[in-house]
Amino acid sequence: MTANRRLVSRAMAAALCALAVVFASIALLPAQSAHAAGTTYYVSAAGNDSNAGTSSSAPWRSLSKVNSRTFQPGDTIRLRSGDSWVGQLWPKGSGVDGDPIAIDRYGEGAKPKIAGQGTVGDAVRLYNQQYWEIRNLDVSNTAPATATPGENLGDFRGIGVHGDNGQTLHHFVIDSVDVHDVTGEVKWIGGNTANNKPGITFNTGWDRSKNTGGIAFLTTVQDITAPGAPTVLDDITVENSTIKNTSFAGIVTKQYAGDAPGAVFTGWGKRATATDSRFTPHTDVTIRGNYITQANTDFGGNGIYVTGTRGALVEGNVIDRVGVSGVETNMADTVTVQHNEIMGTHHMGGSADANGLDPDIGTTNQLFQYNYLHDNGDGILLCACNSSVRFGSAVVRYNVVTGSERWNLHMSQTTGSVADVYNNTFVNTNSSTMVSGGVSGRVTLTNNLFVTGNSNPEFNKQTTVIYNNNGYSSDWASRPTTDTKAVIGSPMFVNPAVTGPYGDENGTRLGTAANFALQAGSPFVDAGATITGNGGLDYAGATVPLGSGPEIGALERGAPGIAFTDTFDGLATGELANGTNGWRVISTNNAVDVVNTPSATDKSVRLTRTIEGGGTDGTNLARLFSTPLQGVVTIDAQVMRNDTQAGWFGLPYVYNSSGAQAVSVAFARGEIHAYEGTTDRVIGTYTSGKWYRITLSVDTVNQRFDLDIDGRRVLNDAAFRTSMPGIAKVAWYANGGERGSVHVDDVRVSRGTGFRQ
Repeated sequence: MTANRRLVSRAMAAALCALAVVFASIALLPAQSAHAAGTTYYVSAAGNDSNAGTSSSAPWRSLSKVNSRTFQPGDTIRLRSGDSWVGQLWPKGSGVDGDPIAIDRYGEGAKPKIAGQGTVGDAVRLYNQQYWEIRNLDVSNTAPATATPGENLGDFRGIGVHGDNGQTLHHFVIDSVDVHDVTGEVKWIGGNTANNKPGITFNTGWDRSKNTGGIAFLTTVQDITAPGAPTVLDDITVENSTIKNTSFAGIVTKQYAGDAPGAVFTGWGKRATATDSRFTPHTDVTIRGNYITQANTDFGGNGIYVTGTRGALVEGNVIDRVGVSGVETNMADTVTVQHNEIMGTHHMGGSADANGLDPDIGTTNQLFQYNYLHDNGDGILLCACNSSVRFGSAVVRYNVVTGSERWNLHMSQTTGSVADVYNNTFVNTNSSTMVSGGVSGRVTLTNNLFVTGNSNPEFNKQTTVIYNNNGYSSDWASRPTTDTKAVIGSPMFVNPAVTGPYGDENGTRLGTAANFALQAGSPFVDAGATITGNGGLDYAGATVPLGSGPEIGALERGAPGIAFTDTFDGLATGELANGTNGWRVISTNNAVDVVNTPSATDKSVRLTRTIEGGGTDGTNLARLFSTPLQGVVTIDAQVMRNDTQAGWFGLPYVYNSSGAQAVSVAFARGEIHAYEGTTDRVIGTYTSGKWYRITLSVDTVNQRFDLDIDGRRVLNDAAFRTSMPGIAKVAWYANGGERGSVHVDDVRVSRGTGFRQ
């Protein structure tokens, strides 16, 4: 949870969140609209296409049966778990706002498989359709290999969303899918065709390049000589998914431009200036919480490639051993890339690059922050590198970059481009380059910390590169003398020898980078310059500054610690006494007990309320902080209601030092509530007897919070109910006339981002 995580209106962000997350255990309610009843259709490899298909006991059998049907708003297509089909899944029809059409699974077992086998362009396809949500599929599209490597590559995708009807198509959610083994061809925009080889083609231009991979959102036109109006894809979400061994890319968004031979140039996907009126990008893209790897293909490219897009958020992804770039933005505006872990990038498929992050050509308002890049071919590339595109703006801050093989920060910036690079930590055992490349635009470097064992690392010294108040681990002869406020000395990291843990399919391990926080006594503590509009938070979510001035580097002093954690498993069953393990307990006329739920070895606390008592605090389990917690604080707990009463239970409420409620989540009458500002939102439903993991990431600096339920974001960048400069209390409770019981377990309060924790 950070400031400026997405640079769109709050109203738009709220609408996106309300639409984007729908899953089995939490049924989100669409905003203020009537609901189509919808029909659920079942498909099984053991079914029969002559069946009605409307029950699991009489399912359809084939993809062709599904593909022949035009589905209606609110319909759901469920494929049986453990079954598999060969060919293409392309159901027809569109949903409407608040009533999308959904694809999901039913039954126990592995996710249902759709295998294109290289016989179709898209194993799962949508074309000029909108309001679709796709979940829990296993998708592949592998053409049989031949004796010649690359010969089997083609125009293939796992999931392809396409449009060419000159309209704006809305709302695409792809959630919890596994896309793998897609043998997509590798086509480069530029380069020398003399380097062509089977499956790899250079100098194909914008429209004919980079269209293949795991999940792709692509638009084109029906007649390249008469393109008509642009097709725009709006409200795209890809989350909680794995994308493995797909070429060219893992996830792609791309808008048509009209640069193929014989085409009329439109400029919808490419722009010549920052204000080019022809530029008509896709809008509101979220790519979150995915695991992307190309470890077992020789033809991988970008992990995430965001082009022709305005208003995108790329966060919480693990990107592992891809080619070209972990996350590249190109011809894009207003993109935030944050809290990603990117590792092992390397050259593949003829690529010139192997970087973790790359705000590339024609990009404006790019914010790259709080990312952990380790053991990549290159660290960060600033590549506003087309002489005919003389603009670009990027802020790169609070990133930790370690173990880059070649470049740490490499720049290829044209005249007119501007980049502000501050409070990053670059650590390399023996790197020969720290800041490299050619710059005719302006790059300003402030408060960055450069650490290497090399005796003479390279620093670009062009006059367009402005050094101000950076830190250097040695007084190298190559150090830029223009940095008149340079700070030099041993960084005194918490543990620079750290070797993991690192992220995997279970999520990021961003906390590992906190080992590069400074210890007290480091010359870089309180030594940074003050930067206006710096976001107010460091890599680990601590307030900036903690002391008399900001630190140099990505982290304020000290590794972020856990405020507390409690599983309750070691406590005796029975009444929970006030003060136990630091808990404040109030149970007047009611009960707060340790119980053997779920089991005697996995206990929880049960709050039961049958009568009035306890005043404002009611029946209450709370943690108080004598020194209020500041910065980003994550509050995480398992909760369950196993009663049928209508009482309102706060699970949890978060308070400021005056006792006012600032963040509120409640379970009541079968609904999950959360306050967004002063407005009570119903964000889902709950089932009695089912455990839910409630995670709040609370940002006291910027007065915003995120809410995740079972690892899925349901509120993003929401406002507090009232001002809370610091968290003084967190409570699970009910009071007044509320009745019922709840269980609370596995409570954890920690400093720093809680994404995928």
